[in-house]
Amino acid sequence: MHILPILRGQKMFVQIEKATELKQDIFDAVQKFSAKQKPAMADVRFEISNGQAAYALNGNVKQAARDYGIEIGARVFAGKKMVASGFIGKSLGEKDLSKIKEITAQMLEVAFKRAKLNSIEKEKMALKLREQARGLHSITFAEIPVLRKEWEKEFRENPMDRDLDFYIKRCEEVSKRIGKISGVSANSIGLMAGIEKKIFANSEGSLIEQTRAITEPSVFISAKGTNEETFHEWMSDSKGLEVLEGNNPHGKTLEEFAEYLAEGTAELANAKTAKFEKDVEIITDPWFNTLVSHEICGHPSEADRALKRETAWAGRAWWFNNMDENMFGKEVGSPEMTIVSDPTFFGYGNYGFDDEGTPAKKVVNIENGILKEFMNSRETAAILNAEPNGHMRANSASSVPLIRMSNTYFEKGTWKKEELIEETRKGYYIIGEKTPSIGESRQNFNITCWKAYRIENGEIMELYRNAGIEYDSNKFFKSIKAANDVMHFNVPNCGKGTPMQTMRLSNGGPHLKGIANLTGKH
Repeated sequence: MHILPILRGQKMFVQIEKATELKQDIFDAVQKFSAKQKPAMADVRFEISNGQAAYALNGNVKQAARDYGIEIGARVFAGKKMVASGFIGKSLGEKDLSKIKEITAQMLEVAFKRAKLNSIEKEKMALKLREQARGLHSITFAEIPVLRKEWEKEFRENPMDRDLDFYIKRCEEVSKRIGKISGVSANSIGLMAGIEKKIFANSEGSLIEQTRAITEPSVFISAKGTNEETFHEWMSDSKGLEVLEGNNPHGKTLEEFAEYLAEGTAELANAKTAKFEKDVEIITDPWFNTLVSHEICGHPSEADRALKRETAWAGRAWWFNNMDENMFGKEVGSPEMTIVSDPTFFGYGNYGFDDEGTPAKKVVNIENGILKEFMNSRETAAILNAEPNGHMRANSASSVPLIRMSNTYFEKGTWKKEELIEETRKGYYIIGEKTPSIGESRQNFNITCWKAYRIENGEIMELYRNAGIEYDSNKFFKSIKAANDVMHFNVPNCGKGTPMQTMRLSNGGPHLKGIANLTGKH
């Protein structure tokens, strides 16, 4: 969704229902192209989005926007000996909608030419690598059903039913309110929301329509005490403006959330700085586990990363060296550790079908410590001899789909949070996520937190700032105990790909207990 600064009060949008009107033309263009060129597979994605946004700094609006986006992307697989893909995507204007069939046909032809050229290069590479190329290519695709479906994520209040002044006023009022909190030296409040409709059509006969709203408030706090402290977080969800009234993973209104972060950050500005401690007991809350599940579990469970298609962009996966040397079916964590990726679950990663038309499916990545399955595409599913599970996604129709997380989280375990704390003689309680630093293969990590409390003899004691945890991923996984309260937090800024694509998804889990190093001053 593209939000650009425009003049306050202007009406800049295209009704998303226009996508529904055009979907048969797009489908017909795909079928005509397929009958003529006979590709291995072809698909087209088209979407219209509308959004509004406002941002206030220290009580004064600094930016406001109301805008629309129209995107289209065409992908074709072709080749005589080695099937390869070609892709083209671009943004459109409102006037282009009257000739959508012609535009779709032209883009499919360009993607087809690119696919044939890529096929030649792919064949050369396969001959050069020989046996080592098994994980890099497939000449087939895992089968999926041919579907004609419509899917809509339920929401209560359409973000476009309010005018831009509502967004401006809400941001300014919240910003002024938290600016009065003792210790807060600066703040910024943002509110972005909108609605989108996506169309998918492929040469196999599928035609899918999906609609969802998003609401994405954000809070930045700078506080000054004996030290200076800053913190930034979102309170987002794939719902309407009801998110602002507490219908979100944090369970707080925008005002309550901003005050909570402001008061906590001001408190941290006067807290002690954490000191490094080796091999201590750590209890992490669900909010912090957003980054744990995201960075050291989710990304290395994406099949393109494991198969090293992502190596140049963002790294590999420590539990998958190649098709013969990997940890599938082996122990990578404790029996209390189960990780799933579930696009059917609520959150930013909730959808009915991915960008290949594959139905959304819950994937068990790690079950009771055993590595089970990766998130995949139709092509990588064929390579890994797995069922396609619907995790091929792009941040817009004009971007090429990649394998991305959906809702990736730790499943609940058998412990209660209170039990984990009470049985800890000496350790730390870690709250809120801040900054990750992860090994190239996700084999080790360093993740900082918002707050850290010392635990002594089962009781929570002093507050510390500038803390976090670091450890070997495998050793940390095998030390995990999980609590019973499962919570998930939405992540609006997961980056992957070249050029970079920013994706919205959801991560988290219950409280976890394990062994790690507490980061801080040495």
